[in-house]
Amino acid sequence: MGRINAFYSRRIVNVNVNVVVAGLFAMGITVLVMHSAQESGLLEHLKGIAPDINLEFWGKPRRIQGQKLVISGLTFIVDLVADVAVYYGLHWVANHMPRRTAHPKTSVAYADLSFMRDASLVQFERAILSPLLYVVALSLQNTLLHNSVSLAAATAIGFTAGITTSRLAHTLWMMINERRAIEKLKTSPTPTSGV
Repeated sequence: MGRINAFYSRRIVNVNVNVVVAGLFAMGITVLVMHSAQESGLLEHLKGIAPDINLEFWGKPRRIQGQKLVISGLTFIVDLVADVAVYYGLHWVANHMPRRTAHPKTSVAYADLSFMRDASLVQFERAILSPLLYVVALSLQNTLLHNSVSLAAATAIGFTAGITTSRLAHTLWMMINERRAIEKLKTSPTPTSGV
């Protein structure tokens, strides 16, 4: 158990695990909410709110159904609220919940940050990467819906792809920051004691 705790206490692992778990819980919540919206007739009731859009891409006519846009918009709102709520809970449990022994600081780049600054930095980085997550997730969901894939499967596949893409980008970002911090430590002059 000690090795698992030591591994999990590494910031790059902790952030990724918490974000992925939050994303998976949020995806499950989103799939259940969207399935319930479909079964209860709410989605049918919202039909006609958005008009169909006719576009031309690369010389081919494309039709985006307004109802599919409504579904993607509702999916975005539900997933965003669920993801943020679950992530904050996990981040608090992993990094803020009182414990008998403190987690060791294992990241050079983030070692001097307080909990609030660290949590805010993670949220800032997630906010910057969220367009990537949602463009991949909702585009794939919409494409699958237009190819007669069920709402639940389209949502699950889209968000799995979105989470994977954004986690890879965020991991690279954190690795670059860590490498820069290590290089900065190597090149900074070491303090000398006064004689």
